[in-house]
Amino acid sequence: MRSTPLAGLPLVLAAGYFAFKWLLAGPINAERLVALGGMYHWSALTLLALGWSVWMVRRGGSTQSFWGDFKQLTKPLAVYAILAACSVWGWNHVVAKDATELRKALRLAQIDEHTASDEAYAAFVAEQGVESVGELPDRETYRTQATTQVSWMLSGGVTFVLSLITYLFAAMLLSLCATVLLHQIWGIASL
Repeated sequence: MRSTPLAGLPLVLAAGYFAFKWLLAGPINAERLVALGGMYHWSALTLLALGWSVWMVRRGGSTQSFWGDFKQLTKPLAVYAILAACSVWGWNHVVAKDATELRKALRLAQIDEHTASDEAYAAFVAEQGVESVGELPDRETYRTQATTQVSWMLSGGVTFVLSLITYLFAAMLLSLCATVLLHQIWGIASL
């Protein structure tokens, strides 16, 4: 397949992600929006795998080897996986930066509330179902660890790396499934 669709279609799908999120950002809460964004990317990867497979069958684009067809199917999916990770980072840390900072501030405020005093910390521990405060670190250690964890999890680097790993894994899995179907079900090597 030409390199234009290799870059063009994934770019269009990544732009569709921003439109999708933009439309849903108001009426849907942030946690559900994250899940819907993941579903969007998984669906886009699936459609790319399906479209590339159909193209290979119709145009006789098979390399006649399992490994060659796997690599051919993986290229557009890997390109999209990289664009998907970039779009997740772009949405969370550029477009909706204020919402991300608000989520971070709310979580930090909860930590401060739960660790404001020894009594508040003891009540928080009791709510968690832990029988004694001795099973958890002391209040200041807990505060430091929880604050560090929130800052780390909502950082741009972690967002990018985790989404990149997730979408590259999904791309490889879908490529493998599509290649098995092409060779075992459709018998593309014999077409």
